[in-house]
Amino acid sequence: MRLHETAFAESNRVSPRAPSIRRAGAVAMATGLAVIVGLSLSDTATAANKDGPPECTNRTLQGDYGILVSGSRGLDPGVTESFVGTALRTYDGDGQFTQIDNGHGEITGFRQNVQAYSTYEVHANCSGTSLIYFPGAPSPVETAFVIVAHGDEVKDAVMAPARNIVTASLWRVGR
Repeated sequence: MRLHETAFAESNRVSPRAPSIRRAGAVAMATGLAVIVGLSLSDTATAANKDGPPECTNRTLQGDYGILVSGSRGLDPGVTESFVGTALRTYDGDGQFTQIDNGHGEITGFRQNVQAYSTYEVHANCSGTSLIYFPGAPSPVETAFVIVAHGDEVKDAVMAPARNIVTASLWRVGR
């Protein structure tokens, strides 16, 4: 092999690091593209909501909501039952609501048109709490909830009494 051919052969040989360098370049380009797309989408989202995330107040909950509730509840010491129910709850937008329940428990059977009243508090982040007073109950039922779907839905969970493991989904009526 002549000197000229040796130099040419050396310059055409691929370095063992070349695939790694090419791969790193491709990753850098993909990352850059992802950052550009992400920034453009965040600008679009910001433009659509210039004031930041929506804030909720007690007024977020106004009017009638249909409820589907299920879980287990304590009856007497050592006695719990599974139950399901529906209700119509009416929020006043000022921290109080009333509701009419219909439910069926495995021990208590069918109960119809049970009226309850409550106080509630909505936080700016759209979470909240309520105290529900049922006739004849020794203490109120404490719940924690979150408002979703621009106030058209509420997800609710019982926090106390501790033996009650209950969830409820609420949907605004008439929209």
